[in-house]
Amino acid sequence: MRLTTAHHALPRKFPRYLLLASCIFGAVLVAAILLDLYWPFSESAVRKELGSAASATVSFEHFHERLFPPGCVAEGVVFEKIGTSVPVLTVERLRISSDFVGLFHHHITLIHAEGMHVNWAGWRRSQDKPSGSTIVDRLVADDAVLEIPRQSSQGALRFRFHQFELGNLRGPGQTSFRAVFENPLPRGLIRASGRFGPWNSSHPSQTAVEGQYSLEHADLSVFHSIAGVVSSTGQFSGTFRQMYVEGKTETPQLIATKTQHGLPLKTDFSAIVDATSGDVILRQVKAQYGRDALDIHGSIAREKRRPRIAILEIQCDRGRVEDTFYAFMHNPKPALTGNIEFHVRLTIPGGKQPFEQRVSLESDFRIENAKFTRRETQVELSKIAEAPGQNRPDPVVPASLHGKVSLEHGIAQFAFLAIEDQDAAAHFHGKYDLSGERVDLHGQLKTEASLTKTTHGIKAVFAKVIEPFFKKGAHVTVVPVHIGGTYSHPDFGLDPGQRM
Repeated sequence: MRLTTAHHALPRKFPRYLLLASCIFGAVLVAAILLDLYWPFSESAVRKELGSAASATVSFEHFHERLFPPGCVAEGVVFEKIGTSVPVLTVERLRISSDFVGLFHHHITLIHAEGMHVNWAGWRRSQDKPSGSTIVDRLVADDAVLEIPRQSSQGALRFRFHQFELGNLRGPGQTSFRAVFENPLPRGLIRASGRFGPWNSSHPSQTAVEGQYSLEHADLSVFHSIAGVVSSTGQFSGTFRQMYVEGKTETPQLIATKTQHGLPLKTDFSAIVDATSGDVILRQVKAQYGRDALDIHGSIAREKRRPRIAILEIQCDRGRVEDTFYAFMHNPKPALTGNIEFHVRLTIPGGKQPFEQRVSLESDFRIENAKFTRRETQVELSKIAEAPGQNRPDPVVPASLHGKVSLEHGIAQFAFLAIEDQDAAAHFHGKYDLSGERVDLHGQLKTEASLTKTTHGIKAVFAKVIEPFFKKGAHVTVVPVHIGGTYSHPDFGLDPGQRM
């Protein structure tokens, strides 16, 4: 009976094992068919997907598929576009990986690009719109290079990315980004992170973006006319075409290379940046340059393919004249001290000429409590103003100056310059050469007191040369005068064209 029972039990259990094996085999067969239908990592499929995403023709030197985990490795990857003479993108080694769930949902877990080089000129000229629907959870392209050509002998700008990562690329919602790269102009390290999207395929420049940045130890000497190291932090939001940026900068010493004179500069700024063109609108800049408190607004932009030009409006309601002009003076000791306030419209075009030759400006200014600082000048003024019986007159009486000046090609033209103190007033017009610091001012000195009482101030400066006028008449009060020499060593005298 036991043998019979066993003999009959085996056929009853065997169909169950067969059914299970059939199910497993069927599942494997279905999976194999689905993988064959949906497998995205064949060489032709990857080439097609990358080409659609970049609107380019893609080629590989070597290609390897991987089953576990699903993915592939491509080497010598080249992206080319019609109308460009060089590849727009090359990658030494491209690793793509996913998981089995992602295969059926057009998801790529990771794309890792090693040795990536991007030629921006080719991308910029292309009018093709990328396509494709594959979502990339994470794209990493560390040690990548972005090259932007320039119309100059210095060659292309090269941005070297130590770290670069995108998250949720072409997925629903926003794409995250994180980058650490070397900025070439001025050379320094930039760290940036944030989000952009959803992507506006019809108008990419209108895609929303937000994030924060830091600029570390940027060397300003690349601009030739100035030197120093600037650092900056800030945040931005808006769109790629209209990005609102707020931040601050700090430069321990902003130096004029020609004079090697510098002062600390700090700013808090608000600006609008067009990331598609590089144009900047300075909405408001609060700056502290030495002891000068400055309010600045303006723009740095390019018009009709011309070199970029900066147009700035600068208002100073509280400053010191020795700080305002220190960067332009060769003598380390200022010739004049005093409180200054001014308004300047400043234009700085691009170019290779020295800064003082390129810059142009129009300004109204006022200096209060103005005094000469050169000791030799003080002594000379004391001697020429000395009256009989006086031991040591004091020529150092504060004066006020105000005027209107314009600057072109390194020459400052004074349409009007007034110097006044408690006893006299002088009104001038003329010019000043920034390169040689040469002064050439012509005008009139008006005084109401007699020369014998001239022991200080503006009259003391001109006392010796105007003395003949007073000998001819006690009521002569207006005298033609001239200021020549240099800013540090001025010469005071009668106007050469009207000497008597």
